[in-house]
Amino acid sequence: MSGATRRRILEVATRHLCRDGYASFTLASVRDEAGVSNGSLFHAFSSRAALAAAVYVDGMADYQRNAAEAIDLGGGADGVRRLVATHLGWVEDHGPLARFLFSTLPDEVTEEAAAPLAERNEAFFAALSAFYASLSTSGAMGPLDLWTAHAMCLGPAQEYCRHWVRGSTDRAPRLVADLLGEAAIAALATTAHTDRSTP
Repeated sequence: MSGATRRRILEVATRHLCRDGYASFTLASVRDEAGVSNGSLFHAFSSRAALAAAVYVDGMADYQRNAAEAIDLGGGADGVRRLVATHLGWVEDHGPLARFLFSTLPDEVTEEAAAPLAERNEAFFAALSAFYASLSTSGAMGPLDLWTAHAMCLGPAQEYCRHWVRGSTDRAPRLVADLLGEAAIAALATTAHTDRSTP
């Protein structure tokens, strides 16, 4: 199967999942709209769970690429601002897909996504670890572990995005980027004087 055909299948599958949800998702509807044969579809994706998992992993990979590019430009307060703004902007630009990524996936989809997602997460988490380590070294935050630092940095932005994709607020995520960026900087700064000798 060509790369173009695979991309077409994933584009159609993404639209169907975002519009109808997994419960109503069928390979037949994707096959018909994408204009591919049963053989071509099943050669690439053995089940609807495998196809939904591919949509999930591709969506996460696109988000991670954007976030990694934001932190690759440098750390410090500007890096935190860029990361928060990138998170909010990506969700705003990919609202229906973000809603799918935020959803609780069926076990069969989670199992299919586990291996390819773990492979992508390894590089992304390493980049995040280096970013937060640079913040700690510069004194912008204390010696926090990755998950605590990331929760303090992006937790409020993530929560806002969840409300936005569900329609609880119609104020676009980018409109709160400055506010949440400064809040993230301030939150991390509260840990800057943590005793670094504490295990």
